[in-house]
Amino acid sequence: MSRNPLEFSLSSRMIKPNRWLNQDWLVLFLVISLVSFGLMMIYSASGSMEMVLRQGIFAVIGIVFMIYLSFSNYQRLLPIYLNVFWIGIFFLLVVLVIPSDAATRRWIDLGIFGFQPSELMRCVLTISAAAFLSRNPRIVFRDWIIVIGVSFFSFYLVFIQPDLGTAIMVLISGILPVLISGFPVSYQIIGIIIILLSTPFIWMNLLDYQKQRVLTFFDPGSDPLGTGWNIIQSQIAVGSGSLFGKGFLQGTQSQLNFLPESHTDFIFAVVAEEFGFFGVMGLFLVYLLLAFRLVMIAKNSNFLFVKLVAGSFIFLLLTYVAFNTAMVVGILPVVGMPLPFLSQGGTALIINMIMIGIILSFRKAA
Repeated sequence: MSRNPLEFSLSSRMIKPNRWLNQDWLVLFLVISLVSFGLMMIYSASGSMEMVLRQGIFAVIGIVFMIYLSFSNYQRLLPIYLNVFWIGIFFLLVVLVIPSDAATRRWIDLGIFGFQPSELMRCVLTISAAAFLSRNPRIVFRDWIIVIGVSFFSFYLVFIQPDLGTAIMVLISGILPVLISGFPVSYQIIGIIIILLSTPFIWMNLLDYQKQRVLTFFDPGSDPLGTGWNIIQSQIAVGSGSLFGKGFLQGTQSQLNFLPESHTDFIFAVVAEEFGFFGVMGLFLVYLLLAFRLVMIAKNSNFLFVKLVAGSFIFLLLTYVAFNTAMVVGILPVVGMPLPFLSQGGTALIINMIMIGIILSFRKAA
């Protein structure tokens, strides 16, 4: 007895698993939790609902991108991933030629909001480097040199904006796929020696305010009302939080405007002051749980591209967290690195969510 074709078609659609059931809800929950907590802290630090709503709009856009990319087939997108860094290079060149009255040229004004190309570059450079290195079964030394060269060129374009902190992260984002793909240790040591020998040249090319930040790092008390103000006030905020914190909206350093940039680079100080040591440990636990879950998604894949992208993105996420917190407590100089998902900044937030979405698209890679 033959079956009705229409009946067979309908039954096939009914037994087809819903792709939403395969979504990694834990990752989505952790990301949305971090973003929601970030909106709370932005309000506490700034007292501006307009800023919170603006960041909330960027968060919604980022979530849409993240979910959309999580359902994408990354193998079909490989040709795009291979060349997507050209988009980043284009925007980095555009931001340098656009006339600006400001001392720095980091943003492209799109009217209702600003766009920071350097944040885009740290994402697309990693993707293109990973796609380039994994395009052949065997990596040749020339491929590594090409990726390293493009990474330093991208670093230079961001460095001259000037934006030293983001330039360092752009360089790391390009170098990470090289290191993860098996770049010889001997050449790594040679590279470190070259960088150390280049330190005087790098120092001479830093701007005066960048040099002052480094000097202030060694002795914040040398200029307590000037360049040392930020780090001194952030240390006071972190220390005054004690074990349990002063409570939401009860921080003195942030609420009384002693802490500059409290809604962006120094938002961690607000968290520490209002929620204390245990609150900070809880925040770190969420970051680590997110990173661990992302590692579990990609660890079973046999594709080099998946390992390079996932490993680089996860390392970048944890590096941003480590650098930002170290900067706030005075372990590293102030270089302007936002805390992922918490600090105010639409471009960085959307790019971080795009990176998470790309890793989620590796769920079925084997």
